Formats: sequence, structure tokens, C-alpha cells
Amino acid sequence: MGRLAVVIIMLMVLSVLQGCIRISTRVSVNPDGSGTVTERVVMNLSYLKSMLGSEKAEKQGGSANVPSREDLEKIASVMGDEVRLKGVRNYTDGFFEGYEAVYSFKDVAGISISGRPDKQSGVDSLRAVSVSGSDRKDRIGFRFFRGSPAKLVIVMPKQNSLLEPEKNDSQANPPTNPDQQKLSLAIIREAFSGTRMRLAVAVTGEIVSTDAACMDSAEVILADVDFDRLLMEEDPDAALLRFMGYGSDTEAISDMLNRVPGVRGETKKEVTVLFQ
Repeated sequence: MGRLAVVIIMLMVLSVLQGCIRISTRVSVNPDGSGTVTERVVMNLSYLKSMLGSEKAEKQGGSANVPSREDLEKIASVMGDEVRLKGVRNYTDGFFEGYEAVYSFKDVAGISISGRPDKQSGVDSLRAVSVSGSDRKDRIGFRFFRGSPAKLVIVMPKQNSLLEPEKNDSQANPPTNPDQQKLSLAIIREAFSGTRMRLAVAVTGEIVSTDAACMDSAEVILADVDFDRLLMEEDPDAALLRFMGYGSDTEAISDMLNRVPGVRGETKKEVTVLFQ
């Protein structure tokens, strides 16, 4: 019960900071190594404002306004020296509102990305691409070899942070009986309703071969977390214990990925794609 209580505390805090959000990052690579990064960040503003109030929601980043070009260019510079902002537009997905930004690059080997939604000062408060410095231990890199077929190697982070939720030091008293646990799970489900985080790499052309374990057509799915499916269990212990393994260590992630509904992605340190 002690470990379950820790998870409940963590999720209750996260539900305020990161609930009602969808983040999608897609890296598209051409046979010559050039390509684009498409990032979508949308939030359920109606839910956020009803929970926090309009003023607090704005402080948490609850705004559908497109970030400034200056801020988006900062994002581009962290991804790589040759990455350029190509365009940005308002984007709506059902009740979720936000923006879509597209970045271009000439050589995928010169870029790195992060799949974690980190809180950043001075830029958007919820990001799919980290701007927190040059440390690449928690970033995804690439190697590229021209040819026919071309060879793309996706290098996963050195640290197991791709599917790790933000840590909190909350000391709140956890629910201790089954009724309280069910209520907590109901609150968590509502807070995370519609929330999804997805990171994928796509190639233009035909895939000749790949050792990727998780694919959607020509896309390699590095991480895809659908909170609606993850928390669909009627048994609160089963649903919350899934979160307890979520991002705790390599073995736990490997055990969950592609087996537990709502969590899928790659577990290898490197993924190779041959395409033309």
C-alpha cells in the first residue's frame, strides 16, 4: 500500500501541472538526410480554466496563443545549429487548442530532440522540445549514411527519461482506504482525460528493412502514452500500479512498453532504418 500511496500523490500533483494536454513531435527524414520536425502542443483550456480559474490557468500556460517567433527560434537553436523555423499556426484537436510549429533541417545527424514535456522559464510552459541547456543525456540523436538505400540510426537517450514523469517532492497525506483510492483514481482519470504524448520518426520513401519494434506504417514510434487507455482499469490498484512502473527503471519500462494498453515505444538503445 505504501508504494501505491506514493503514486497517488505523484499523479495528483501531475494532474494540475500536466493534465489535459496533448504533445506530439514527429521527425520526418528524406533520403538525402534533410527533413522536418513537426511539433503540436494543445491543451483542453475549458477544463483547465474550470479547475484552476482563468487567471491561474493563464499562469500555468493555459493559452491557445501561438508562441512568439523569438521563442520558437530558441527551440530551433537547441535542436541544432542548422535547424530553422519553417512556420507556425494555430491548431485545434476537438476541445484541445494550441499550435503546430514546423522546423526544417538539412542534415538529421546534426539535430537532437527531447520527448519530455518540461516546464521552461521564459518560453512555453509545456514543451515537447527541451530548451534547458546543452546536456544531451536525455535527448535523442541521429546518425545518417547516404546511399541506396539510405541508413538512419536513431540513438535513444543515455538516461531513461523518455517516459519518465516529472518528479515532485509533495508530502501530502495519501488516501488510505479503498473508497478514497477509487475517488482519487476518478479525479486522476478526469484530469488526464484526452491526454496523450507521442514521439515518432518517419521516413520519406520505402522502408527496406528496420529493427524497430514499434511501427505505424512508415513511422517508428519512440514513445506513445495514451492516458485514457492507461487508466481504463476498473481496479484502482491495477491502474495506479501501472504508473508506479512508469519510468522507474529500464526493466520496468521494457515490461510495460507494447504490453500494457496505452503505453508503447522503443526499448533499444539504437534503432536502424534502411529506406529509399
